[in-house]
Amino acid sequence: MKNQTQDLEKICMHIPKAEMHIHVEGTFEPELMLEIAKRNNISIPYKSIEEVKNKYNFKNLQEFLDIYYLNCAVLLKQEDFEDLMYAYIKKASSQGLKYAEIFFDPQTHINRGVSFETFLYGFRSAMKKGMEE
Repeated sequence: MKNQTQDLEKICMHIPKAEMHIHVEGTFEPELMLEIAKRNNISIPYKSIEEVKNKYNFKNLQEFLDIYYLNCAVLLKQEDFEDLMYAYIKKASSQGLKYAEIFFDPQTHINRGVSFETFLYGFRSAMKKGMEE
């Protein structure tokens, strides 16, 4: 049974897919969030990757939003937004994604003093890089 499950998972990973509504900030992986927080000297309330991953097991919308906004707080520079978008593109592509309607939350960043150009150029740069690869 284990081999059948593994075979099915492998097949599903490569079936062409479409993502009709995704907020890229909601795709932030714990490892990347910690890396960017460290790079930007931002203190976060977690001591380990396991602690962050445990927070990703949210039980309701408010728990999701709590981690969502905490994650967004580490995004400050164009490079940060590029890394976030590129990580999403790379993972989605490896899972057979062929089409995505990607959204982002400008007010979340503008309200923190991050300019529109900062995140827009970061996202654009990642999409260009992803297209080239």
